[in-house]
Amino acid sequence: MLDTDCSWQTSLGSLETPAITVTLSRHRHDTTVCTVVGAVDWKTRAPLRNALVEAGHDENVHLVIDLSAVTSMDSAGPYTLLEARFKHGLSGGGHLAVVADPTSCAIPELQGVAIRAAFDVHPTLADALHACAHADTPTPVAP
Repeated sequence: MLDTDCSWQTSLGSLETPAITVTLSRHRHDTTVCTVVGAVDWKTRAPLRNALVEAGHDENVHLVIDLSAVTSMDSAGPYTLLEARFKHGLSGGGHLAVVADPTSCAIPELQGVAIRAAFDVHPTLADALHACAHADTPTPVAP
């Protein structure tokens, strides 16, 4: 179920600064999805950072950061995501998942490796939401 409460933050972009749009939406009572569209770099990271800070103030337990519509990313991407991970963990946050297409050329290999090393990465939003829904489910112990 998608709650219609959304936060739109946009960097309009210019010749030097590509546009970025970041949207927060609630996909269950305990899961917030942060959808990123456009280029993530040091000039456009402010809307992403602000949205992730706002998501941290939410009472939701789980956070999914959807990077499937990112057109390009430099080192600002993993840096900003690591900031969010640190703050999410400090506030006692629940599951933190990232959606990133492993075949996409938009996220360079170095940034992709950093993201996969630090986050629970899923190829689709549905997979990430499923992981969050089952994050509190205890793993059965083998007899």
